[in-house]
Amino acid sequence: MADRPVALVIVGHGSAKAPDSSRPTREHAETLRRLGRFAEVHVAFWKEEPFLKDILARVVSPEVRIVPNLACKGYITSEVIPREMGLAGPVTERDGKRIVLCDPVGTHPRLAEAVAACLRALAEGEGLAASELCLILVGHGSGRNPESAIQTRAVAERLAATGLAAEVRSAFLEQEPHIRDWARLTAAPAVAVMPFMISNGLHGAEDIPAFLGLDPGSPELRRLAAAGTPAGPYRLPGRRLWYLRAIGHDPAVTEIIAELAGAKLPGTNVI
Repeated sequence: MADRPVALVIVGHGSAKAPDSSRPTREHAETLRRLGRFAEVHVAFWKEEPFLKDILARVVSPEVRIVPNLACKGYITSEVIPREMGLAGPVTERDGKRIVLCDPVGTHPRLAEAVAACLRALAEGEGLAASELCLILVGHGSGRNPESAIQTRAVAERLAATGLAAEVRSAFLEQEPHIRDWARLTAAPAVAVMPFMISNGLHGAEDIPAFLGLDPGSPELRRLAAAGTPAGPYRLPGRRLWYLRAIGHDPAVTEIIAELAGAKLPGTNVI
């Protein structure tokens, strides 16, 4: 951490239609404020207030770290954030401030570890053997920027190497393989589906469950959104399915944000 006071700005997508989509970003920010590792902690969003274009005017500290609380690099990190925040590149110096744009949360290797921990907890809690289990990671995907899918696939490959599941697949909302075709992706008798996304928002709470053939308004999925309790097992012909909350809600993300910004949290090994 630099000697000068450092401000952290956590950037999220936000939504005018789904206010819960910004909840994980705001909760991680509040935790970091309580820990006092930064002189200031702000949140900013593309689609809701406070907006990206306005937030830097509120920052007082001369050193600013911007951490995109996003699952991957892509259109938002390469075009939207620089444009809306007036950034010249990875480092921008203006108005007496040094502004550093950090990598997004989804690129950090510890996020794959957090997914693995969730999968391990599900398997242990449900008595599932790795040999019968398939994990499907659901990313947003994009026809506009191929980088959107790269990180989802990379995390799936890391998880496959752990041996926690016999199969680890990736699927998407806006490109192939599409999550609506999940049953064709695996013949495993036990299937766990997790959005590789920052929040349950509209995609995690409604779109993905609908593509899985689940009722988004069911009590199980409401409990998932509120408390993170996996929904399921849903008993389908020849198999069982569990739906997990988006990984961006995991407490490990708070530490990941701090590490990307260059801080160390008390009681952790984050540098």
